[in-house]
Order: sequence, then C-alpha cells, then structure tokens
Amino acid sequence: MKRYIAAGLSALLLCSMCAPAYAADAGSGEQAAEAEENAPVSLTFDTLEQTVRENNVSIKSYNNTVKSEEETDVSVDYDMDYITIVNQISSYRQQIADLKDAIDDLGDDPEQAALKSTLQAQLRTLERNLQAAHSSYNDLDDKEDDAKEDQQKTVVSTRREMQNAADQICKDAENNYISLEALQYSLNETERSLAQLDRNIAAVEKQVALGMAGPNQLKSLQSQRETLLASQTTLNTQYESLSNTLAIQCGYHTGTVFRTAALPAVTQEQLDAMDYEADLKEAVKNSYSIWAKQDTADRASDDYEDNVTNNLYAYEAAKIALDAEKENVTASFRKLYKDVQEKGDALRAANADLEQAEKTFAVQQVQYQRGMISQMAFADAQDALEAAQEAAAAAEINLFTSYNTYEWAKRGVMDSAA
Repeated sequence: MKRYIAAGLSALLLCSMCAPAYAADAGSGEQAAEAEENAPVSLTFDTLEQTVRENNVSIKSYNNTVKSEEETDVSVDYDMDYITIVNQISSYRQQIADLKDAIDDLGDDPEQAALKSTLQAQLRTLERNLQAAHSSYNDLDDKEDDAKEDQQKTVVSTRREMQNAADQICKDAENNYISLEALQYSLNETERSLAQLDRNIAAVEKQVALGMAGPNQLKSLQSQRETLLASQTTLNTQYESLSNTLAIQCGYHTGTVFRTAALPAVTQEQLDAMDYEADLKEAVKNSYSIWAKQDTADRASDDYEDNVTNNLYAYEAAKIALDAEKENVTASFRKLYKDVQEKGDALRAANADLEQAEKTFAVQQVQYQRGMISQMAFADAQDALEAAQEAAAAAEINLFTSYNTYEWAKRGVMDSAA
C-alpha cells in the first residue's frame, strides 16, 4: 500500500513539474486577488465619515444629482421663443415700412383716398402688433429671469436636501460602528457567562454523583446554558448583519471583515465645553427640518406676492408649521443635552464600581494565593471584576453614543422629539 501511495505522490509531483508556468502564475494571481479581497479592512471611527462620503454609492448619486441641477441651463428653453418673437418684430417692421412707402406714393390724390384709408388702417394694426410683439419680448425676458431665479432656488434646495441625506447616511454608519462595538462587549459577556456556567455545571455534576445535589438543579443550569447559547447565536447573527450594513455604507461588498479600532473616549474637557444656549442656537441655525419648513413658508409667500396663488392661508399654515418645528427641535435638543449629562453621571458611577471591584479582587487574589479561598471562588471573583469592567465599558459606549448624537444635532441632523 505504501508503494502505491509513493507512486501516486511521484505522479502528482511530475504533473506539477510539467504544468505550464503561466497556469501556476494565473492560479497564484487569482489566489492573491482573492486573499486581498477577503483581507480584513481597517476602520477607525475618526475616519469613518470621510470613508463613507468618498465611497458610498448613494452619496455619489446625490452628488451627481446636485451637479446635474447646477449645470441645467433654463435659458435654452427660451431660445426658440426669442427667435420667433424677433422674427415677428422684424417682419412687422418690414411690413410697416412697405405700407408707409405705399401710402406716401398715393399722395393726396382724391381718387386714392379709399385705398389710402385702408392702408392706413392696416398700418395701425401692424403697429399695434409690433407693440404687442415688443411687450411679448419683454415679458419673455422677465419669465426667463424668473425661471433663472427659480432654478437657483432649486439648486439650493437640491443641494441642501442631498446634503442632509448624505449626513443621515454618515450618522447611521457611525451609529452602526458604535453598535458593533457594543455587540462585541455583549458577546464577550456571553462568553464569560458560558464559562461561569460550565464551571458551575461541572461542580453540580460532581455533587449529584455524590448525592449532595438533585438532578433538577443540574437541569436548571443546563437549561440556562442552552438559553445563553441561543442568545449568543442571535448576537452573532446581529453582528454579521450589522457588519454587512456598515460595509455597504462604506462602499465595500457584503462579507467584508472589519478590523475596527476602539471608540474615542469622551473627555471631561469636551463635557465641560458643552454650552446649552450656544449649542442650541447652532443646532437651530443648521437644522435641516427647520430649513425645510422655512423654505416652504418662503415659497408660499412668494407665490402669494406674485399672484401665483391667492391662498393666504397656505402661507399662514406654513408659518405655523415653521414655528412648531422650531419648538420641536428645541425640545429634542434639550433631551439630548440632558441625556449626555445623565450618561456622564452613569459612567462616573460605573468607574467608581470598577475601582471598588479592582480593590476587592486584589484582596481575593491574595487570599487565593494563601489558600484561603477555593479556585472556584477565585474564578467567581475574576468574573465579578470582568463584569465591572464590561459595565464600565458599556457606560463609556453609552456616553459616546449620546455625545456623538448631540454633536450631529449641532450640525443640524437630529431625530424628532418623542
């Protein structure tokens, strides 16, 4: 049998030696490309917004929409109308000149009085037509100016709308990045809980064997383990789904593996720099929802003043909606400000608990080294410390989430008040 295996290996070796060089090169090239495609992508929160703005397909489409609107020339729509009216004016002038020559040729001959009267009537008609053509030309010029003004408003409106849509995508991507970090902590906590349960299950199994514990106690622990495993599966599914969503937002293909950096910490200096009144003023100034309501009110006012519509109530309703939106933004921003303060307090409390847990663990570590507590008790002490560490990390993520949402609100991107 060994001879057969050796012969087979020799044959394979000969085949590989006789294979064309380009085939090996092609294979290695494909493998390199596949390896590069599947290589983890490094991603940091600080550069995430720039990555999304540069690579996101929807944002690229928004930019093209704005560019197309900016390049639209409404004057082209009026070129043929101008040509038509200019030709009419030229024709009327020529006919008027011809009629005047004909009338002058008739002179004061009484026999030509009737014809002369007819020609003069035609002349007056042509002069009225010429005047009307001049008026049409002036009206067309005014309409073109109005169209250009409307086009400029459309450009501004489109640019603002697309900017807000892009901002929303960037904000959502940042929220997904933060959620991935939070999910990772949840997965770590689940792993720790599973390890703790496994230790307890092993201990109870021995107790059951010795008759020191009942089988129902063991079944309860095993049931808890199954529940935790199901929760772990759900968390992994959520993590994969969220990672794919973030990949698409960043312009990558689904299945991209990210190597994410830790979230930046919110410093006390940043918290101290928060000024509710000044920040609220900035948020109101930049708010897209307020801008949209203001734009609606402005358009309703322009339509009423330009006699496009005689509905004064439309303008009044738009003003009421604008005032209501300002109040809504103010209420939303007040909630965000308070939430940052509350999350800051929660982090300080979690850090205090962690500090106490570290002191407690230090004592238990000494006790374990001296044989004063069991290995299982020491493992439980490690779990308690890790739980405090994860609670502090979760509180830090919650503060960062709240602060980041507050910063986006200052930029004008904010969810409505509940």
